[in-house]
Amino acid sequence: MPVARLEITPAIVERDAVLALSGELDMAGEAPLTGAVGELLAAGYRRIVLDCAGLEFCDSRGFTILLLVREAVLDADGGLVLAAAPERLMSLLTLVGAQEIFTLAPTVEQARLALAEHDTGTGTDADADADADADSGATPT
Repeated sequence: MPVARLEITPAIVERDAVLALSGELDMAGEAPLTGAVGELLAAGYRRIVLDCAGLEFCDSRGFTILLLVREAVLDADGGLVLAAAPERLMSLLTLVGAQEIFTLAPTVEQARLALAEHDTGTGTDADADADADADSGATPT
């Protein structure tokens, strides 16, 4: 029987980074997911959506990984929304009281709207630099 693994499909939609997750979020998915989020943060993205619609499985380690990702994003002054969580994941999140921890949205678009509503001027560092240049009258390089 083939081992199911976590597949991550990244997309940049305006100022938001969307990671579509499919497969299983368990111990084997820790390095790929934390690595993908780390790369986005290093690139200056601060508004991140995890599209969970394709997740088929998430165990307690997977939940811990979500907590680690949340902590990394918050430490970078960013925002994280879990979108389109399947029923099984929602059951786990409900069981552990995660509605108090995570921002949840039924769709990616609603997740992006939630990030925009709570945006404190963060997007990418490049956007901030461009905004500062525009305010000062400087020409972007």
